[in-house]
Amino acid sequence: MKRSFSPTRAALAVTLGLAGVAVPAAARAGGDYPSRPIKIVVPYTPGTSPDTLSRLLSEKLAARLGQSVVVENKPGAAAAIGTAYVAKAAPDGYTLMMSLNTHVITPASRKTPYDPVKDFAPIGQIASGQMLILTHPSVPAKTFPEFVAYLKKMGDEVSYSSPGPGSTTHLYSLVLQDMLGTKMRHIPANGMGVAAMDVMQNSSTMLISTVEASRANVASGKLKPMAQTGRLRSQLVPDLPTVAESGYPDYDLSIWVGMYAPAGTPKAIVQRLHDEIGAIMGAPQMRKDLLEKGYDVVLTSPEEFAELNRKEFARWKDVVARHGLQAE
Repeated sequence: MKRSFSPTRAALAVTLGLAGVAVPAAARAGGDYPSRPIKIVVPYTPGTSPDTLSRLLSEKLAARLGQSVVVENKPGAAAAIGTAYVAKAAPDGYTLMMSLNTHVITPASRKTPYDPVKDFAPIGQIASGQMLILTHPSVPAKTFPEFVAYLKKMGDEVSYSSPGPGSTTHLYSLVLQDMLGTKMRHIPANGMGVAAMDVMQNSSTMLISTVEASRANVASGKLKPMAQTGRLRSQLVPDLPTVAESGYPDYDLSIWVGMYAPAGTPKAIVQRLHDEIGAIMGAPQMRKDLLEKGYDVVLTSPEEFAELNRKEFARWKDVVARHGLQAE
C-alpha cells in the first residue's frame, strides 16, 4: 500500500518520520556504510524530473549519511545507457539510480542490455506526478465526456501525438483508446516539445503530457486540458477531473519516480537508504518543493516498489504485444 505525503494526507508522515527524527537502530545496519561518497545516476538529461528530485534529495541525504552524495547524468537511448551502467555497477550501495516508470516501459517495447526487474534492488518509490489529456483550444468539447463523444463522432479523422513509438505518452494513449473504444491516428514526433507543438498548431488532436511540462501552455491558452490521467487530482490543477471521475474508473496512469540500487545490494543497506530517504521526504518543505514541480511525495517500501515494478513491466509487455509494437 502506498503512503502518500501530499498535503491532504500529511498525517501519514508520522508513519515514516519527519526529517530530524532518529532512524531506528535496525535501519542503521550495514557495517560502516557509507564510508565514501555515493553517486546517484540519473539516466536523463539535466532539468528533467528525476534530475530535479535527485538534486533536491542529495544534499539532505549527504547530511544524514555523513558522506557526499553526487548526482551524475547519463542520458541516452530512452534512459537505457544510464540504466545499464547502474545494472552493472558493484552492488555495494555506492551507485544508485533515480528513474521514472520508463524504467519498466522502455524494456517492454524495445531490447535493453538489462532486465528492469531482475537486475535491480528497488529502494522505494518517492514521488508520483499527474499527466493531462490535452487538445487544441478549437476542439468543441469542454469536458472529458464531451471529448469522448467528439472522438467517436470524428472516427479516424482525429489523431494524437507522442514523442515516438513505445514512449510513455504513446502507450498511455493506446490504453486510453482501448478503454474508450476509439481509434486515433498516431503522429510520432521527435520529442515531447515537437509533439506539443503539433497539437498547438492544430495538426494533431490530442497529447498526453505531464502537468509540469504543459502548465505554461495551458495557462496561456495554447492547450486545453480535458482530464487528468491518474487516480487523484494534482493540487496544481485541482478543478480538473480525472478520467476515472469522468466515468472510466479503470484508467489510472500517472508518472512515478523511484530509487534503485544494483541487484545484490545488501538488504540492510537498501533498508537504511529507504529509511533515510523517507525521513527526508516527510519534511513539509520537501513536500512543498515537489508540489511546485508537479509531484506529490509518495514513499513505498522496497518490497512494495519491487512488486510495482514486476506488475508494471508485465502490464506494458502485454500492451506492446497486443498492439503489435515490435521491440527494436
